[in-house]
Formats: sequence, C-alpha cells, structure tokens
Amino acid sequence: MSNKDINIIFFGNTDFSNPTLLACNNSFNLKAVVTNKSKKMGRGQKILDTPVMTLAKEENLKIIEGVDLNDASFIDQLKDLNPDFFVVVAYRILPKSLLGIPKYGSINIHSSLLPKYRGAAPIQHALLNQEDSTGVSTFLIEPKVDTGKIIDQLKIEITKDDNYGSLSKKLSEAGADLIESSINKCLHHSSELIEQDNSMATLAPKISKDDLKINWSDKSDTILAKVRAFSPTPGAFTTINSKRLKIFKAESINNDNNHEIGSIYHVDKNFFDVQCGQNALRLHNVQLEGKKAMDSKDFIVGYQDLGSNTLISVSYTHLTLPTNREV
Repeated sequence: MSNKDINIIFFGNTDFSNPTLLACNNSFNLKAVVTNKSKKMGRGQKILDTPVMTLAKEENLKIIEGVDLNDASFIDQLKDLNPDFFVVVAYRILPKSLLGIPKYGSINIHSSLLPKYRGAAPIQHALLNQEDSTGVSTFLIEPKVDTGKIIDQLKIEITKDDNYGSLSKKLSEAGADLIESSINKCLHHSSELIEQDNSMATLAPKISKDDLKINWSDKSDTILAKVRAFSPTPGAFTTINSKRLKIFKAESINNDNNHEIGSIYHVDKNFFDVQCGQNALRLHNVQLEGKKAMDSKDFIVGYQDLGSNTLISVSYTHLTLPTNREV
C-alpha cells in the first residue's frame, strides 16, 4: 500500500492543527476535514472560520463542519469515506462511537512527552513549571483521554526566549514531521508501539481565569514563567487603577530586595521594574484594558501619572508606585 492509498480523515480546529493538516494532504489521500462551525465574533459579529477551515478551503478539501459527533448521519458519512486512520490535532474528545470507524485506528498529536502533562494545556504547564524541554507524542486514541499506546515522540528544547506562542509553533511543526512515519509505523511495525506507564503520568488541566492572575509576592522567576506561559494569549495580568494590565513580555532581574513587595520602584524610558517576593520583574510589553498591546516605553509616555498611582494586583497585593517619577 502506497501512502496515497491510505485514506485519512482529519479532525482539528486551531493554528496548531494546520501543519499536520498540510502534511496529511501532501502525503496521504485526505478524504475530509472535520472542524468546528464558523462563529460570529467581535463587535461587528463578523463570521470567522476556524484556522483549519480557512486552510482546508485554500486547499480545496472536503469540509465537514459543526457536527454532533454522536449524530447517526455524521457517523454514516464518516463510514462511507472508508477511512484507514483518523488524525486528530487540537480538536474535541472523540466519543467511543467514532473510534471503531477507521480500519487501523485514530492517531492524536499531543504537545508533551506522554505520559507527562496529560490534558488540555500541556504547553502552558511546561512553561509554568519552568521545564527546559518538552516535546510531542503521537499515540493511538483510547476512550480514556491521552492514555493510548505511544507511536513516536520528539523532544524539543525550551529556550529562555520561548513563550506559549513560539513553543506552540515549534511543537506543531514537530508533530507534522512525525505524522507520516507514525502512520507507517502503525501499518508495518505495530508491535513497536509502547504502552504508557501510568505511574509516571502528570496532568495539565485546562487553564482557568485564576491561573492568569499575578501574585507579586511570588518570586520573579515564577511570575516570569506565568507571563511566558500566557503570552501572546490570553495574557497574565494585574490591575492599575481598577483597570486590567496584561503583561506579555518581561524579564527577571536581581535586586537588593529593599523595596516593598509590589512596588514599581523604577521607571525608565523603555521599561519599569516591579518588586516581587524575591528579586524583580522588568516589564517590556503590556496592554492596558481597552487599549492595544504596546512596548512599555509607549505605555510610559501615554500613562503620565504612572509615578503617582497605585497598581493593585488581582491577588489584592498593593503595588505602590514612586511618588517622584524619573524617566
């Protein structure tokens, strides 16, 4: 059987899915793409497609959108396509009613080295925990989430400059690189698939709004990890004058720890420094509620009373700014 004789149905929604969608289309007989329905978004209620739907349209692929996964007619539609594999990347959890349809099984690409970081947010949790590496896993889907036999894995270094956006891009491309060999391994070397060691499993649950809140009594390295984990979206935040201030880029700096925790003790032309529980955080890119994201130098220029207000974190730690502003 050549690659182009292998029938694939692809399931995905996000930008993370797209490199693997392209890889499947280039290497196999891609019968259909299943993705969420277009939604009305924003003030103008403009209809927006998922990134997967946008790419599928560009590639002139058959699209099945916005379906009830347990609907009998949808299940019959999938069966009629005679798939050898489902490939699932950043989609919903497939019900048992679908898992028996493909001849050889359903493959998921997960952005961690399983069994580590099972769950919805493995990239964010790897950054929050200040890991120096992570990776992608391909595995056969079982009814219990993220527990199936591992087909292949690829380790990826996490650099000090990585945030959620950059690391997600690396991992999505790594997953795409694995899909062709993973499908062929399932076909020709299925005995080499590895059972996961459940005793080594860790969890990466969905991110909540509370996870985004900055507590300035934490160490600067801990707060920086949170900034990186939630940049460029959805953004770790504090508040200033009752308005939310998201922080997208920062660095941890050593200082003498002689300032009140939470105080903005230094304002420069290009950045400002906040005292943390240990050491300080230097802010380089922020977004005030109702405004666009901007470099700190532009925020400082536009926020003329920065030196005489109180910044209050969502953990209710008061951040006192310097009375005399020196820029």
